[in-house]
Amino acid sequence: MDDQSRLKELLLEQLDGGNAHIEFSDAIKGLKIHDVGIRPDNLPHSIWELVEHVRLAQYDILEFSKNPDYQEPSWPDDYWPPAPQPENQHEWQQTINAFHNDRKAMAELIRQRDVDVTKPLEHGSGQTLFREAMLVVDHTSYHIGQIVQVRRLLGLWD
Repeated sequence: MDDQSRLKELLLEQLDGGNAHIEFSDAIKGLKIHDVGIRPDNLPHSIWELVEHVRLAQYDILEFSKNPDYQEPSWPDDYWPPAPQPENQHEWQQTINAFHNDRKAMAELIRQRDVDVTKPLEHGSGQTLFREAMLVVDHTSYHIGQIVQVRRLLGLWD
């Protein structure tokens, strides 16, 4: 196995999660729609806000990674939902599905044979696909920790 293949294998393993922290699916497993919009005392975000933020940021990183005509969204407005809770169960499920679909799309970018994950993206300022994938991993794991903390404060974690 060459170095590029091994690096891709390691990146994909990190995207799958579960090494040093719990996986995204486990962090949100069993939540009821009426619980995800609660902001615990002295904390700025509900579980919904954290989950939707992770999805929005991951989507942005994916778009930057694959789109030479990428336009950066407005910070912070385009990276956080406008309300602490989803409108309904359908919106909650759409966000979860989109998270998983975008994660798969990032993995597919990495799996492409002709992609060198260490080569700077032509439309960036030195960023590589390796860096962008690790940014997704790092950002998601940070917020997974917050989701678990909010669940604990709400009595929704074993």
